[in-house]
Amino acid sequence: MSYPMYPPGKTLISGIALLLLVAGRAEANNRLENALYIPGDSALTAGHSGVIRHEKNGDVVIALPANALGRYRVRFFDDRNVLLFEIRQIRDPLLIIEKYNFGHAGRFQYELYWDNGLVEKASFQISP
Repeated sequence: MSYPMYPPGKTLISGIALLLLVAGRAEANNRLENALYIPGDSALTAGHSGVIRHEKNGDVVIALPANALGRYRVRFFDDRNVLLFEIRQIRDPLLIIEKYNFGHAGRFQYELYWDNGLVEKASFQISP
């Protein structure tokens, strides 16, 4: 019977030390200061009010809270920043603007105002 060149106790101790080292790193990665994504600190939550959204079929949906009817207005621009149309007072809680109102496919921008103050400015794509 052949014996190992190193005593088995050393292997067991080094294996336990390795497990503790890996567990310590995993615990450090779970802390918020080392996280790659911190909830609430994102570009997705920073710029969108949730009032205007773009659907998969190309339609633009404007959903307003019931207590803010008539206080919002929205302006739509094409890719060359030419004003296409403006809705001055939105009086319905749900307004759907079909993609055919934009005249052609492409990239469009919108500006959402609440009481003449700019709330949101973003762009969206309409495919043919």
